[in-house]
Amino acid sequence: MAMFLLVSWVIGIGPSSSDANAQWFRRRFQQPTYRRPPAPPNPAPAGVGQPQQPAMPRQNGQAKGSEVSGESEGKQIHDSKATASREARTPGSVSQSIWASSAGASGPLAMDHAAANQLASIRMPGEFEHQRAIMLSISDWMPHHFAILSQIAEKTKGHVELVIFYNDLRQLQGVIEHFIAQRVDGGHIWFCPHELDTIWLRDFAPRIGDSDQGPISLDFFYEGSRPRDDAFPRRWAEQCQTSLRTVRWTVQGGNLMFNGQGIGVASNRIFQDNAITFPGASRPTDPYGEARRMVEAEFKRACNLDQLIIMEPLQEEVTRHVDMFLTFLAPDHVLVGRLDRSVDPVNAAILDRNAETLARVQTAGGPMRVSRVDFPSRNGKQWSSLTNIIMANNLVLLPQFDSDPPELIERARRTYEQLIPGCVVKTVDLTSMKALQGSLHCLSMHLPQFAPLPPVRYRYEAFRRQLDQTDKTASAP
Repeated sequence: MAMFLLVSWVIGIGPSSSDANAQWFRRRFQQPTYRRPPAPPNPAPAGVGQPQQPAMPRQNGQAKGSEVSGESEGKQIHDSKATASREARTPGSVSQSIWASSAGASGPLAMDHAAANQLASIRMPGEFEHQRAIMLSISDWMPHHFAILSQIAEKTKGHVELVIFYNDLRQLQGVIEHFIAQRVDGGHIWFCPHELDTIWLRDFAPRIGDSDQGPISLDFFYEGSRPRDDAFPRRWAEQCQTSLRTVRWTVQGGNLMFNGQGIGVASNRIFQDNAITFPGASRPTDPYGEARRMVEAEFKRACNLDQLIIMEPLQEEVTRHVDMFLTFLAPDHVLVGRLDRSVDPVNAAILDRNAETLARVQTAGGPMRVSRVDFPSRNGKQWSSLTNIIMANNLVLLPQFDSDPPELIERARRTYEQLIPGCVVKTVDLTSMKALQGSLHCLSMHLPQFAPLPPVRYRYEAFRRQLDQTDKTASAP
């Protein structure tokens, strides 16, 4: 009954039409809840996915690399996870998602209302499973962070394909030239044109689920000041010919992790991001508990989860994401951070309570096994998370800051090697990004083995040869 009254209130009142953000929010909900992929296209023309890319731009007399992304250093605000734009919109308007999640679909590719709510059964894979590729965005990647990009490129060689999204060729030129200068062996690197707002791909990229109907791209609502980021899952589904599931609730990808067998983990931020207000007579006896149950039920339904485990986020940690303190190593094995109680007793206790909560979880293979890894102590609001990793097949990329005690990094490296037999652990120096409140997992998104690669993509080597030829032509008498 409370649900019916709340839906009626949302439809009847809604946000003011004078509010530009509210208008944008409503327009987004005109999209269908679920859409099947169109019929397979005609065979791709010769050169699609091959290195026939327009020549790299060069202005007469322009020094190589002098213009990288068209963004001035003054726009570094987009390069910081500490800004308000890093946070998901805490919507007074998220209540609309209750209505939108059950709204009828429209359009030639959409199913009717009844079918739209019969969601296909999907499985959300774990990141420890075999990966087809790791994806990155360089949309506002600043030149002084290029060393991080080249480390990731170099250290993933022989382990996994790397797909790098770029907005335009002029932006891409600086990255290519940096790779050439660093002698990056890029036989595994693809560049894919796709306009995005930010580099924090984990937050907004599609989460790809597996089903009997093939891969399904899950599109969670993402905050309205980044429309190109928010549109990425939908555009991905269109380009890769996969089904699209639009989830009318909001979550950032670093705050929703899966064990691959029907268990998801999120922090209690998920309830704040999806705040529900019960007006007037529709207010239930326990509004907080009812709101939690509604949010949990919708996420479990959308992701086909048996369990959604809620964690306490770390205090004085900006993102409040679970990937800042845990990662799954197997369907029944999770690694949780640990802090020195004598240095940070509050957060040490939070991590211990989270570990105890996870140890009580029952998986298909029995009780969840919980292992621990020691974290460096935080520096104010700057965290060094040793679970915010890139896991790619038999490779673990471990973030490292110059302030981290070497003995802790070495201990973490041995921990991963012992817990994941046969894995290779390599460190990536993220010192230049320390103040941005993000790490390796935040920058990346894994592409499961069953998911397709973007159809339009170009080999790094093709761009490298173009630049070599351009330089030879320019230097000829």
